[in-house]
Amino acid sequence: MLKQVVLVCKQKKVLFSGVLLILFCTAVFLINAQQTQFAAAGSTQTLYLPVVSNGTPAQCRFGVNVIQDPANVEIEKLNLGWYLNYNTNSSPVMTSLASFVPVVRLTQTGQNAEDFSYNPSGTALLNAIAANPGADWLIGNEPDRADFQDDMEPHVYAAAYAELYNIIKTADPTARIFAGTIVQPTPIRLEYLDLVLDSYAVQNSGASMPVDGWSIHNFILNEVSCDYDPGNCWGAEIPPGIDADFGEILSIDDNDNMTLFTQRIENFRQWMADNGYAGLPLTVSEYGILMPDYLGFDDARVNAFMDASFDYMLTATDPMLGDPNDGYRLVQTWSWFSTGAVGDVYNGYLFEGMEGVYPWKLSNMGKNYADYTKSLVPQIDLYASDFSFSPSNLTAPANVTLKAQVANSGTNVLAKNFVVRFYNGDPQAGGTQIGTAQPVSLKGCGHNTAVSVVWSNVPAGSYDLFVVVDANDGVGEINEQNNTTSLQISVGN
Repeated sequence: MLKQVVLVCKQKKVLFSGVLLILFCTAVFLINAQQTQFAAAGSTQTLYLPVVSNGTPAQCRFGVNVIQDPANVEIEKLNLGWYLNYNTNSSPVMTSLASFVPVVRLTQTGQNAEDFSYNPSGTALLNAIAANPGADWLIGNEPDRADFQDDMEPHVYAAAYAELYNIIKTADPTARIFAGTIVQPTPIRLEYLDLVLDSYAVQNSGASMPVDGWSIHNFILNEVSCDYDPGNCWGAEIPPGIDADFGEILSIDDNDNMTLFTQRIENFRQWMADNGYAGLPLTVSEYGILMPDYLGFDDARVNAFMDASFDYMLTATDPMLGDPNDGYRLVQTWSWFSTGAVGDVYNGYLFEGMEGVYPWKLSNMGKNYADYTKSLVPQIDLYASDFSFSPSNLTAPANVTLKAQVANSGTNVLAKNFVVRFYNGDPQAGGTQIGTAQPVSLKGCGHNTAVSVVWSNVPAGSYDLFVVVDANDGVGEINEQNNTTSLQISVGN
């Protein structure tokens, strides 16, 4: 949420970034402007994150929005795993454990599907892709936010996404492309995404939209058209391309409603499953408390919401809806809005200080964030989330391809190296290794890869086959009991 609103109330001017607010008092004036304080859309400034020096491991699940100048804040104390600045970067200086997540910004230029532009484009985009191999790319920032942010009708977003997906995947097949990045997963915004999927299918001969994961923001905001009710249209308004007067009508006091926060994530996971995306990664790429202190959201209240949201996203699982490569967690990564501000610009700021006087120190909310991540024990959990064979009908002598999807649901940011071995028979009871050991390197938070071997000239019979992850027992894990997985096959005459 990078919108700015100037509020004038009884001659007191307050700059608040993040959401359209209306104060119910004498003489209220609203002035909307694009955010320029931290990072303009498409900026390619060099970013720097200092080395983590306090001995606390970075946590791959935890991120933040907006690193203005890491030299000016004590960013290393947050133990971050990742960050985004609402732009791409062709020369990120990755001197810490935190990963940079590029965001391609979108603009609708007309009413037709092909009427769009994006920033960066051309050589600048290709340079950014080359500089960030294997990165998680977010396509657009709040395309469902009318009049602000990327503001795209569903059919235009679908076309822009298709073009960018093809460009990025062609240049870097290891990149992961995340779609969506809507303001909040409410019913009216799921309707917006339904239209995106329908438009993609129409534009691409019935094909389903390819995604590696979905990105959402999870603010808790009012949804009322300003044309319908100009006195109560603060918040997220109505998505472009949706003909409705209102969606969810909420109060400012709902901004930290954990019941709504959790229900929306679960509803979105159900939407993913209903549309063929069950089990894919989900990132909550922006959320927090936007309402200022003077509306009742003091530091203690913000911190209570922060803790509750962290607790939930760390532990919420569902064997039907969650990511099987991440212990069936509903959410893989999340990013708090935001790092810092001059004065009370918006709430949830993690650093505070005077403009031009650096470094800024952790705010009470920043201390809460840092204390939470510092208390977490580093974890590694390697396992095979799937073990299969092909072809399905085997006739002797058979050539059998054994394939395992190997995952790491731990919290490590840097990849861990280990080997995977396949066996005919239980390796603890004299089983014979099939093929050679397969080297694997994986980060945590559900990163995964496929490993396979071909077992040639298999005679008729029944076989108990095993795959062992970290077969050399070289990585210390929180759960060593799930490293071995088995299946049975029969080879006919």
